[in-house]
Order: sequence, then C-alpha cells, then structure tokens
Amino acid sequence: MSGVSIYFGVEPPETPLLTAIGTGDVVLEPYHPLVQDGGFADVFPHCRRYVYVNPTTVDPWHYDRMADPPPITGRDARWGLPRLDLDRPEALDWAVAQAVAAFAADGARSTGLFVDDLDRMLPNRAELAIEYLARVGERTPHEPRWFLNRGFALWPLVEALDAVLLEDLTPEVVGFRSVDESRWMDEVLAAVRGVRSRGVRVHALSYDDQDRAGATAADRRVQTELAALVDTVTTDADRPLNTWRTSR
Repeated sequence: MSGVSIYFGVEPPETPLLTAIGTGDVVLEPYHPLVQDGGFADVFPHCRRYVYVNPTTVDPWHYDRMADPPPITGRDARWGLPRLDLDRPEALDWAVAQAVAAFAADGARSTGLFVDDLDRMLPNRAELAIEYLARVGERTPHEPRWFLNRGFALWPLVEALDAVLLEDLTPEVVGFRSVDESRWMDEVLAAVRGVRSRGVRVHALSYDDQDRAGATAADRRVQTELAALVDTVTTDADRPLNTWRTSR
C-alpha cells in the first residue's frame, strides 16, 4: 500500500503494521529510537521518511526537564503543549536549531521534515514561517524535502515541497455553517489544486470525534472535488498521540 503513516511516540511498529505500510510516507518524531539511534531507513526501506518538527512548541516532556528552556507564552489549551514566544528571536533560533538537529538525527538519511502547526504563524506572522524554512534549509547539508501540515498560503513559496497534510479536512467532514467557511474552503481547494499540479502528494486526515459532513449542494460540490484531489484519506483517527495514524 502506498499511503501515509504518522506516529507520535517511542514504540517500534509491529509486523502487521509494517506489512500494511509497505511504501509511502512515514513520519516519526526525532526522539523515536529508529530516528535517534538509527534504523529508520532500514525498517522502512521503500518509504519516504520524514522527521516531525514544530516551530511553535516545545515537547512538554523535554521542556519540564530543561535547565535553560526557550521562552514560551504558556501551554496550549487543546494539547497542553508549551507554546514558543515567537516575539522573542531566541525562540525562533531554538526552533531552527531543533529542526536542524532532527534532520541530522538519522544521519541525514531521512527524506525530509514534517512541519506541524504552520497555521499558527498565519496570516499575521507568515514572514516567521518563511524565515524558519529558509534558515533550516541553509543550515542542513542539503535542503530537506518538506511535508507540511496545512499552512496553505505558504505552499506556493516552498520549492522543495514533497507532500501536504489536510488535518481535520477529509471529504467526510467538510461542511459549511457560514459563507465565510465556504469562501475559506474555496481558498483551500485552490491551494490543493496548485500543489497537485506540481506533483505534490496530498494526504487528508480527520478524527473520530469530528462531526460528519453536511448534505447541501455546496457541501457535496466541495466534498466531490476534494475527494478527487487527495491521494490518501485517514478517517476516524484517535486523538491520543501514541497511536499509529495510517491511511487505509
């Protein structure tokens, strides 16, 4: 199967899961043993391998044990994550250094970096997102291939873009409650069409606690177009982080 599998945790994949993945895009965090100690490429030899990074947050386990942590604004209400204070230059410096280290963790054998939470820099801090990607690319031996979660407005600006993730946006959950939502989804579709024309892979993911899609003509139009544009769909994913989210 050629798809996508994203895992936040430290447990190694079991044999049935390895058989199911086969080929496609695999995302692990920098501290996963396959990345930190080597073996990512050996376990997933036929997959494109991406290491997770996030320019807006600090892993809470590490943050609580740091002697000199980067500046934060507080903890995210949804996930309980310490959020970097990106108004302070040292916070972005820290995020860049973490991404460079993440790409080097597997001996730079990984395909690239999966960048999460870029939406948090848009629309008011887009220059920080661009600076982050540029600085990471400049400080690595070769520019990573990028796998971006959302951040739609940035996609046309990223040349080495391999894949994108539409988190919370599978056809099954697309529906409109307002004109503004409809207009926003038209912008999303335009962005997806743009990257598809460049050969970028498009993955969609929704969670098991999301409401199902609406049934108006406008809903169905967008659902149909989105379904035709995405390469893989992962539905009913669990919210807990230590589960494999694999398209099927």
